[in-house]
Amino acid sequence: MTSSNEDSKENLPTRFQVWGARGSRNTVGSSIGNHTSCYSLAVGEHLFVFDAGSGLLPLSAALTTDSRLQAVRHIHIFVSHAHWDHWEGIKDAEWMWRKDSGLTVTITAPKQALDALRSCCSPPSFVDLNVLAMGCLDRLSFEEIELGANLALPGVTVDTLQLNHYSGLGSSRQDLPTFGYRLRVHDGPTLVYLCDHEPTVDTRKMEDNALSSADLAILDASHGDVSEHAFGHGSMESSAILARRFPAVHVFAGHHGPMRSDAAIEEAAVRHANDLPRFTVAVEGMEKAWDRNTGSFG
Repeated sequence: MTSSNEDSKENLPTRFQVWGARGSRNTVGSSIGNHTSCYSLAVGEHLFVFDAGSGLLPLSAALTTDSRLQAVRHIHIFVSHAHWDHWEGIKDAEWMWRKDSGLTVTITAPKQALDALRSCCSPPSFVDLNVLAMGCLDRLSFEEIELGANLALPGVTVDTLQLNHYSGLGSSRQDLPTFGYRLRVHDGPTLVYLCDHEPTVDTRKMEDNALSSADLAILDASHGDVSEHAFGHGSMESSAILARRFPAVHVFAGHHGPMRSDAAIEEAAVRHANDLPRFTVAVEGMEKAWDRNTGSFG
């Protein structure tokens, strides 16, 4: 028999939230996004986090201030790749500093990303994360994931997707092992995360396969137009093109370029997606709850 407390946790709404909508670096003064990449889906006691940029700090603080998140006991962080702005928030998260948090944290990422994280968060650069977490977390663990992996986690399954992301251009170009994630909640929504990613004709099959079963997707809109694509990033235009192919999917265009003003972001959204009712510019603080009755995000 389950307790009323356990029942209440199971009945909590599945809720998607935007914590970090900026790409590459932190900014100030934007009403759209100043923190680097971080998005979450709360499912009862489990919180599934997509990338751990500086947006992880306000997320972690919300666990103690937002009653709707206080049931969370297990945090699953999925890091897309090795670039700093996708895991820089891990050492700053409240749960790494607050004694006896009662939380478990699992960080899942490609090997290159885990190696980069461990290298930067170790002496002499910083304290080893396992040492930092002592007395604060019930458990901190790291899981290396490979392309094509299918993870069975409490209440969900997670697939990895190959993204097109790189550093440099021409002879200096270096392709990075970068994974997108598709998370399916049992008897609930399917969420797809495709950042950092530059869509091309060669990646269309992956994108179509990913979104064909999705209820909500977070896409890379670093640039305004497809003609500007570079360094393994997409645009507001490419996000709108994908949203138009899948009009039933709630599309959040995020990872806004570090030098793009709010006006430029909004102008590109109007120009490319004004006719798409389920297309949204990702703004920090946004959230959507899953409606079990209608089988959709409200």
